Amino acid sequence: MCATSIFLQLLRQRARAVGRTIFGTLTEHNNQAQTRARLKSLLQRDIAALNLWTEYAYKGYRYLKKSKRRELYANLDLIAADFERFRQAHPGSSLLAHHTIASVSQSKADPERLNIIQQLLDYFSPERGLYVYQASSSFGRLLQNPSKDTLVGDCNQIVTLYIYLYSRYFDVSDLQVRLFPGHVALHYGGIDIEATNGTVTNYQHTKEARLLPVEEIVSVNLLDTSDLYLTTHEVSPKEFLQAARFSHLLSHERHLTQHNLEAAYSSLITMLMKRERFMPALEYAKQSRDIHLRGVVGNNGAIYYMRHNDFKSARRFAEFAPKRSELVKESYISEGTYHYNAHRYQAAIDAFKHAGSEPMIRRCYEALFFAEQSKLGTHLDTKTIARHSKTIHHMSQYAKKSANSQLIAQANNLKKYL
Repeated sequence: MCATSIFLQLLRQRARAVGRTIFGTLTEHNNQAQTRARLKSLLQRDIAALNLWTEYAYKGYRYLKKSKRRELYANLDLIAADFERFRQAHPGSSLLAHHTIASVSQSKADPERLNIIQQLLDYFSPERGLYVYQASSSFGRLLQNPSKDTLVGDCNQIVTLYIYLYSRYFDVSDLQVRLFPGHVALHYGGIDIEATNGTVTNYQHTKEARLLPVEEIVSVNLLDTSDLYLTTHEVSPKEFLQAARFSHLLSHERHLTQHNLEAAYSSLITMLMKRERFMPALEYAKQSRDIHLRGVVGNNGAIYYMRHNDFKSARRFAEFAPKRSELVKESYISEGTYHYNAHRYQAAIDAFKHAGSEPMIRRCYEALFFAEQSKLGTHLDTKTIARHSKTIHHMSQYAKKSANSQLIAQANNLKKYL
């Protein structure tokens, strides 16, 4: 293996490690400026490795196993080497590039950088047949062996490859991306580079066209769900949320990514609740900072735990519900009823007291009265009654607390013989 290939392999390993470091702990609440700076450094090192890693980790592209990624990295090296040979064989002319670009824009861009861009346009031009545009393609279909296969990709994938090849010669910060609905192009020095057909143009006056920093391509790729692979393979809500989080954090168009982020949180939390995993659902709801989502999880979680007789957990969830006080009271009623039915009357009384349910408290004392009464036996007379004085005193206390006049009279009648 040549020194260059070894270097690129090490670089790619570092890119994946940095990718895991950056993306492994990110949420939409991280410092945006710091994260963008770290991302731009990673783009310069190896945007292709980053793109493959995010497709595998956060878009559900399960075919991108380690062996497949290794194959694609090898193909990427072949593309880079093939482009370098093409570049050496077609040194081009900065003057020609300037002349071509002058018809589109009054650019004062650096001639050497323009020459690389012109060579990229020539290398991927439709006339050569190396690259074919196809909508809804993944990055993996683009990274083929250029000596044997056709490179197939959509606009954002070919733009990503342009950026990667450019980064081998110059700083990616030279570049920008031009976005408008359903399309992305590369931009440098006042010109728009249409990577899909190898031409230069000017999209400045195109409806809804926006010019954004080069790192925006990461958000574009993360949120591109038009790939045919995704029509037959489900992306897990957790992966979708991570993609939406990163996109929202990194994007310069947060007003557009906010909708995706909200939808991702809603999808994941809904899935977790359907699977009765309310604890993680609540954690994600808290992270979303969405009062409505917290309320839904709080309400549903409280009801779920009440049904499973976990009343402390029910009250923890009720704290986040819109009708907190009603749910808390309901939880104590449910807890009291649960203990009452199990003949744990004192525990039931404690719960009913929290709920302020006097009728149920009295019923518990009635039950306690009858429980004590059962200890008297069936053969009670004036000689044996004294043995049960403690029980009769308890009956009297419970009768009074029950406010049941019949029970009070019954207890008083027994006390006369003590």
